Amino acid sequence: MSLSITYSYWYKLYFKFKRRLGEYADYGLKNPQWLLMFVFGRIHIIRSLMILLASKPEIIIFAVESSLFPEIDVNSVVDKLRKDGVCSEINLPNYILNDILEFTDQTYYFGNGKFELPFTLNNKKEQEAKYRKPFLFGYHYQPSLSCATIEKLQNDSKLWQIAAKYLVGKPILKSTTLWWSFATSLEQLDERLRFAQGLFHYDLDDYRCLQFLFYLTDVDVSSGPHAYVKGSHIKKKLQYQLSIDRDKPDRELINYYGSESVVTICGKAGSGFAEDQFCFHRANIPTKKDRLILQIKFVLNRYNFS
Repeated sequence: MSLSITYSYWYKLYFKFKRRLGEYADYGLKNPQWLLMFVFGRIHIIRSLMILLASKPEIIIFAVESSLFPEIDVNSVVDKLRKDGVCSEINLPNYILNDILEFTDQTYYFGNGKFELPFTLNNKKEQEAKYRKPFLFGYHYQPSLSCATIEKLQNDSKLWQIAAKYLVGKPILKSTTLWWSFATSLEQLDERLRFAQGLFHYDLDDYRCLQFLFYLTDVDVSSGPHAYVKGSHIKKKLQYQLSIDRDKPDRELINYYGSESVVTICGKAGSGFAEDQFCFHRANIPTKKDRLILQIKFVLNRYNFS
């Protein structure tokens, strides 16, 4: 591993821990069950045991309802997820995509995820000048509350069937989020690194978590495509399981899993895929074109922090 790659990795890692340490401590104090999951959920044998104990296969029968994805075979998607950790080609119908895009053009977002930095696409530059900072990201939380089409999508029977069969229990809708990732200039790279974007990592929202991701803009190699390491949700060496650090450098993962296991997902607007968040994955940094994505996330357990 070169010195520059090593420096970049530890630089991003430092700012991630600095930003998240207080948040993790607060969550742990408010919900010890979450803390136990966060500490031990990365260890395969404990993770598998907790999933087994939470499994309720007898309740995953859903009433047959119309779906936005009539061509999708639920069992094929689940089989692919179990093998690779990701299943693509869960694509939005054009009329659904167009309805959502009409909403995204008009709605508001929070700059870098902060509620005190609201903006719309029309006044983004003015708001950046007002707050004297670039908006590298723009988030709209719970868009289903104000967009009927997104509400219909997050309630789609096929998505729930896939989640239920993969989680082996009654899924809980954890969140739905619209997420802009704006193209980064060279002078903004240091600021981007503070958010640890571009690092391969896995998430620990629960012992098992499934997300559906839909590109709402065309995504190529210059606009921050999603990438993942095939099979890494079921294969992690003991060092990775025992490490407090869930981020890993590219070279280390390539050496362990092989370069053929690292998959980058490009696609037209409307392209979608399902992913086990325990799989190593990352959102690449967009360099030329902005990227907009819709994320719908399901878990087995709800952890309250109020």
